[in-house]
Amino acid sequence: MTSQPSSILLDKGVIRRIYEFQVRVAKGLSPTPSQIEAVKVLVRLQHARNQLHITQQSANILQRRQPQYAKAILSGTGALQKGRYLRRWARRLREYAFSREDAVILAYGSFGVDLKAQSIGVGVIVTADLKLVTNFNARSAEVKERFDQMTLNLPTPYRSLSLPEVVTSATVLTDW
Repeated sequence: MTSQPSSILLDKGVIRRIYEFQVRVAKGLSPTPSQIEAVKVLVRLQHARNQLHITQQSANILQRRQPQYAKAILSGTGALQKGRYLRRWARRLREYAFSREDAVILAYGSFGVDLKAQSIGVGVIVTADLKLVTNFNARSAEVKERFDQMTLNLPTPYRSLSLPEVVTSATVLTDW
């Protein structure tokens, strides 16, 4: 397995907004600005032919939702499975003031496994969570140092992994 720097993980906040957009439009309601932004991100990333991922937990939730709305998300994304060392990395990230949920998303970005592509991790995590992005950027040097220390002692292919970049949905629309 190899790391896929061109692949992107959409966090559950972005996925939720895409789903809600579809439901609102189907009911004849106007979508919110954040829902419109999330859909624009999805469309932009799909047109750029990026490898899009969601976590297995997000996929499980979508599979229990109304299929006509979940299908658009599930068909265009692959679900990352929990990889070896994912839980360990999530625990270590908690030491840097990340919430449990944010630590898990970051850990999926580093150690999530795409079984179809036989790859580990992603290059970018797209989130609507400004607190996650702010904390990640503020602590990135410390987090990277800890990540590098951890992976240095791991077997191949984990030794060659790198931290993903963490960006907001707005960044994808304005800077990409």
